[in-house]
Amino acid sequence: MCSSDLSPMDIRAELKDLMESKNYSIAYVSTATGIAKSTISMWMNGNYNGKNDKITDAINNFIQREHERSGNSDLPFVDISTVKYITEIGRLCHTQGKIGVCVGKAGLGKTVAVKRYTKEFMDSILIESDSGYTAKSLLKEIHRRLGLSGKGSVYDLMDEVVRKLNQSGRLLIIDEAENLPYRALEITRRIHDKTGVGILLVGRGILLENLKGYNNQYDQLYSRVKFTKIIDKILIQDVIKILESIGQNTKLAETYLQYSDGNTRRLEHLISHSISIAKFNGKAEVDDAVIKQTSKLLMA
Repeated sequence: MCSSDLSPMDIRAELKDLMESKNYSIAYVSTATGIAKSTISMWMNGNYNGKNDKITDAINNFIQREHERSGNSDLPFVDISTVKYITEIGRLCHTQGKIGVCVGKAGLGKTVAVKRYTKEFMDSILIESDSGYTAKSLLKEIHRRLGLSGKGSVYDLMDEVVRKLNQSGRLLIIDEAENLPYRALEITRRIHDKTGVGILLVGRGILLENLKGYNNQYDQLYSRVKFTKIIDKILIQDVIKILESIGQNTKLAETYLQYSDGNTRRLEHLISHSISIAKFNGKAEVDDAVIKQTSKLLMA
């Protein structure tokens, strides 16, 4: 039975259940509904003498919105091909003390995969770089991840990082490594050469160009790379796995793959929003038409 068929007493009970399960305060409900805290408190206790229907409708709308939001939550983690590729190249670099590179378009699940790797193999170190990184800021971040102060000159930072990592057998993973300038990339090579630890650089396709340099002028850097993996798109088997994990019709896998352009992030949005749109339109389940309709609502 939907909430619109419920009595005010039932809606009060449903609100209490929602607040308990989500650990929501009356202040939170007040902010979300625009109703004063004192009014909500009196309404919940059955002591409100104002326009009860208006309050009940507003609370009912809030409850439905929360239920829909829960239905659009992130999909559960699934061990798709990107995770397999990252794990394979990560283990090679980790166990053999080599430098590896894994590149692919944004939205393929690379960041999720490297985080999964570091969670499973706790002797690995993950650095998530950004466009503001320099050689020194990279060293400072590695320094801090090693439990050091993150203070000092480039020389001092490098010296302590080398001493801490030397012959440790650890793996240093740098995500979004395409953001690193040449000097920072060169720092990773020097860390590898001086300590023997494995290095895994993960990012978009331009990372390979950055490592090679124009006219291949960075040969000393690129020549250290022993393993390379280029990820293009997710596979049909990945889509099937994801659909199975949430009990959805796997016969729609081809359609989902087509309209997601093989991009994991777009696929997740397409699946969750298709389920919602099917419900909005009174359909028992998603079909090809719903997926096509939903794909037009997503940003390219």
